[in-house]
Amino acid sequence: IITNRNKFILGPSGSGKSFFTNHMVRQYYEQGAHVLLVDTGNSYEGLCGLINRKTKGADGIYFTYTDARPISFNPFYTDDYVFDVEKRESICTLLLTLWKSADEPVTKTEAGELGSAVNAYIETIRTNRKITPCFNTFYEYLRDVYRPEMGRREIRVPLSDFNIDNLLTTLKQYYVGGRYDFLLNSDRNIDLLSKRFIVFEIDAV
Repeated sequence: IITNRNKFILGPSGSGKSFFTNHMVRQYYEQGAHVLLVDTGNSYEGLCGLINRKTKGADGIYFTYTDARPISFNPFYTDDYVFDVEKRESICTLLLTLWKSADEPVTKTEAGELGSAVNAYIETIRTNRKITPCFNTFYEYLRDVYRPEMGRREIRVPLSDFNIDNLLTTLKQYYVGGRYDFLLNSDRNIDLLSKRFIVFEIDAV
């Protein structure tokens, strides 16, 4: 079974590359595949709209970048407050990517502590539905609840093993008031992991 298909489509302008790709990804979608497209030129807007209408808005999600409304999402949103292993791991991977540079290794302690913080935050928002699941409230939980809790532990985690202050400083630019505060706090609450056809249109980037 082929699970990782790779293709290279080459042709001059107007030769039908986008036309062919539209048909190909539609067939993949109809066969149950998950399709995520990053596009310039609005080549897949029509297909995405077709899927959106066909599923009555349940699928076919189209993100368009504009200066007034840049692309953003909410990694902590789910339709039903169910966070399976895949969802939790995707959140941790995202946070680690934002925290660490490409040449910085992630230690087991760092991955473990961040995973524990994510799990504890998830349990908090599932218990208290008045808390809006988003990066802002996660950051506040990490700063105001998880960090003090670490200081009260019988077995302390040294900063050399997990520097939570460095983590908070690095992630602050994505928190309210930071230069990228829009990125992870979308008010367009869509559980992207439950969608099978997503298009990011970045022609204006």
